[in-house]
Amino acid sequence: MKGYERYTSKVRTQWVKGWAEDFLKGLDNVPNKKDETIESYCQEKKAEFEQICIAKSRKSDDIAIKNSQAANMTSVRTAIKEWEKTVQLNESNSYPVTTKSGVIQQHIALLIMNYASDFHRERQEPTNARKQEQRSNLEPINCVDEYIELIDKLLQSPDHRELTVGLIASTGRRPSEIWKTAQFTQCGQFEVEFLGQIKAKGEEREAYKTYTLVESYKVVDALAKLRRMPEIKSLKKATLAEIDSGRNNKMNSKVKEYFAELINPPMGEVSLSAKNLRASYAAITVYLFCPWQKSTNQFITERLGHVSDATATNYEDYQVCDKNGKPLTRGAWVERISEDMLTSKESKIVNTRLRMTEATREAIDDTDFLPYGDLVSRFQELIRLAKIGKDFEDGKLVKEVVIMQNSAVENVEVMDSVEVDNAVEAANSIEVVEVVQTKPAKKGKKDLSEISNTELFGSNTPFSTKEKIRRAVDAVKTYNERQAEKKYWWAINTKVLTDLTGCRSAAIKAYMDSEEGRLNVTDYNLHHGLGYQHNKGKGNVTEFVKLV
Repeated sequence: MKGYERYTSKVRTQWVKGWAEDFLKGLDNVPNKKDETIESYCQEKKAEFEQICIAKSRKSDDIAIKNSQAANMTSVRTAIKEWEKTVQLNESNSYPVTTKSGVIQQHIALLIMNYASDFHRERQEPTNARKQEQRSNLEPINCVDEYIELIDKLLQSPDHRELTVGLIASTGRRPSEIWKTAQFTQCGQFEVEFLGQIKAKGEEREAYKTYTLVESYKVVDALAKLRRMPEIKSLKKATLAEIDSGRNNKMNSKVKEYFAELINPPMGEVSLSAKNLRASYAAITVYLFCPWQKSTNQFITERLGHVSDATATNYEDYQVCDKNGKPLTRGAWVERISEDMLTSKESKIVNTRLRMTEATREAIDDTDFLPYGDLVSRFQELIRLAKIGKDFEDGKLVKEVVIMQNSAVENVEVMDSVEVDNAVEAANSIEVVEVVQTKPAKKGKKDLSEISNTELFGSNTPFSTKEKIRRAVDAVKTYNERQAEKKYWWAINTKVLTDLTGCRSAAIKAYMDSEEGRLNVTDYNLHHGLGYQHNKGKGNVTEFVKLV
């Protein structure tokens, strides 16, 4: 039997991938190869496919269902075209098609598994109407300086979501490109060569030059830093569809948080999203870099990597203006393109002789200690941890204390979550680690690390939250180690910890974002390959892991 999955490697939606493989297998086994038989099989499967699209659609309106059918059918046709390369075409199983390069033969399945122009015209009517309204009412961008300053700030953030948003805003790339496929090579002070475009009509897109809204070295450094983060490393094995469905909402919340005060969503749209940052990037890039001799539409097409001018019009939502709403002349930074280029330091590997003991090398190679596949990332993590240690030594850290099971520390004062938030805010968002602070014991307060689970989970005191989370983390790890196969393991995430502890999701999120949470949860999931979809279909964790 053929390995039909090789024909569906470009299909992003999982159920469509499986359906297309079964469809091609059936097509290969049609008993009579005459065109009438093939046509009958395809018509039957097309009807089945449309019913599945209707059942799986999250919306009930006709236009939404048609859009779903059209998008999924495009994926099926992509698989058919790959399969067609292995088929001997003849008069019985193919038909002539006129293309730019002449008349060619295509398999009959491509004729049937398709939709007529009337179908597409009907489903696109609302979109086209909204687009026309938006094009007649462009949103102003009257704060380019503040916009670029914000990008600079975001590209220096230690938060992977903020880094992602900064990279989207500064390059006009899609979220999935930033997380997984994009490769940037500096070629000018405000230019990079970009490779890794998705949505290229199923074809491999060659690298092309594109502008950056800040100095290109900042973009290259930020992407290198982002790709080393555990949250992003865990996406290496995920499909583009899994990445999009699992992270876009949280990332878009950061788009709204930072850019809502600077730009509005286009007319007819409720809130900002990453797509709007691509559109604002196009408008600002035109203002900064487009020569007056060049068509703005052509400029956007080239710099956003579109295959046609029509696609480029999807990003004509904004116009750069002054504070009074008067459009500004384009090409403001054209002369800056020739500036001497400052080069990236994060992506440049320096060959240097580093002497170390055998014991030191063994520690660096210990993936339980440093869960990274390459030496550069391990050294980066060591530097990060060293900075944390230096801040601790200098007394700069103010975050919540960690209860240490150490005989020398008998009594530990623990802040509640409100006190922690206030302390962190007062420290001006310095990256911090949880530290030990000893104080005289107060009467009646126990070392929570020594009480039983029953007593701990029966307590509602604010300082018991962190210990509950720690025990839940340890319990999941213990459960995982007892399983014969990794498919029975549980990834540790906010839902799992909420279900096990009953603590507020805000408190669990604060723990997950803390240094302790990153080391005990994020790095653990990364090291063991436990992605965000690993728990799918398992039910509730409380059915397997018991704390009381």
